[in-house]
Amino acid sequence: MEQQAQRLKRKRRGLLRRLTVFGVIVLMFAVLVTSALWSQSSSLKEKKEEKKVALEKELKQLQTKQEDISDEIKKLKSKEYVLELARRDYYMSKKGEKIFDVGNKSD
Repeated sequence: MEQQAQRLKRKRRGLLRRLTVFGVIVLMFAVLVTSALWSQSSSLKEKKEEKKVALEKELKQLQTKQEDISDEIKKLKSKEYVLELARRDYYMSKKGEKIFDVGNKSD
């Protein structure tokens, strides 16, 4: 009877040790998984923030470009501006006017 009680006591002690070791291993695994998830989460937040900044910068550039294009459209509605462009870019002249190209040539 006493031997049986001791044997039962040893079994319980062994079971308790195994459960403790298993619990520690599970806890360590949980800590590793949690730290990996935390690291990935912070990395994703950084990438998201960088992308947000890049998109905001691109938005500002596009807005500036849109304003420039709108200004150009307004100018193109003006007859004087169209005539100026034609004279400057296409060397068109007024009636009786002669155009001389004296551009800088580097030889």
